[in-house]
Amino acid sequence: MRLAVMAIGLPGSGKTTLLKKAAKRYDLTYISRDDIREEMLGDALVQSANKQVWQEANRKTIAALKSGRGVVLDSCFVEAWKRKDAIALLRESGADRVIAVFFNVSIEISKERNLKRKYVVPNRAIDWMYERLKEHPPSKDEGFDALYTVDKTEEFERMELAHG
Repeated sequence: MRLAVMAIGLPGSGKTTLLKKAAKRYDLTYISRDDIREEMLGDALVQSANKQVWQEANRKTIAALKSGRGVVLDSCFVEAWKRKDAIALLRESGADRVIAVFFNVSIEISKERNLKRKYVVPNRAIDWMYERLKEHPPSKDEGFDALYTVDKTEEFERMELAHG
């Protein structure tokens, strides 16, 4: 089965930490736009080449799915239209199952954890992302086969992504 897992959540919500483990556990291709920015531009926070970064992430996603592998997309996906576009790409590329994992942590926790990261996201950017998620929280109606909301990391570690 070509499983696709989409992370949704603020910087510092635990997406990367937990989804890297899940990708390894389920033998999925891990795709992170931050990693692509780092590779292309030398800095995960540089936003000047977003179009090229998204194109490269999409290329890697399509290649993995076409080769029969599942994927984990590690990005914030705070805007509903970006989630819908990603779901369409995943389906068109052969994903059999699209799962969203919403890392629902408070903005205070996000900002606190963010300060401990290698690349610190500006608070104004986190505020903007928080408002987008508040306006349009993820919904199964967007086209996901399953939507998990994780409030605590222990819940995620018990979650079975391939079934549900």
